[in-house]
Amino acid sequence: GELEPLAARFRAAGHRVYLVGGTVRDLFIGSRRDDFDLDLTTDARPDEIKRCLQGWADAIWTQGERFGTIGALHRESTTDIARTIEITTFRAEAYTDESRDFTVNAMALELSGDGTAPELVDPFSGAVDLATRTLRTPVGADGSFNDDPLRMLRAARFIAGYELTPTPDVIDAVHALASRLEIVSAERIRDEF
Repeated sequence: GELEPLAARFRAAGHRVYLVGGTVRDLFIGSRRDDFDLDLTTDARPDEIKRCLQGWADAIWTQGERFGTIGALHRESTTDIARTIEITTFRAEAYTDESRDFTVNAMALELSGDGTAPELVDPFSGAVDLATRTLRTPVGADGSFNDDPLRMLRAARFIAGYELTPTPDVIDAVHALASRLEIVSAERIRDEF
């Protein structure tokens, strides 16, 4: 669809590119919002990302380049929807179990295959968890919430917003680690709400 022309540019340059984040989850639940941003990840380095974006993006920004992220704005000519896209170079360690908050957020769609249909990458069975309305972490919830206590608030948002049922270890970890929220900045808590 909308990303195929960009995916074709990455494919032609010999790179893989994946749609990641909440957009993949929302596609599975049939969300119909038009105002979402897109997060992509790729094996391309930032300078290669910029080359792939040239001539496709209406604007490119590089504030996150030292972290491997290039931002872009693209206005779809047929719908006139302007979409912000962030493309980040993936690192092998970026997709370890510990780096994912919940299984339903650990899915990706590879866009750079043969150009026919995106391929689901779902190492932690997030699609099954969405279908069964289950909220769980890829690894033990204690470790996940200890690593980033804000994930406990995110769990509450997903339970309420997506009608997911948390696994017992998620509930137990929230009870045990609730005091860890004290270390999270007020700005991050505000953004989560």
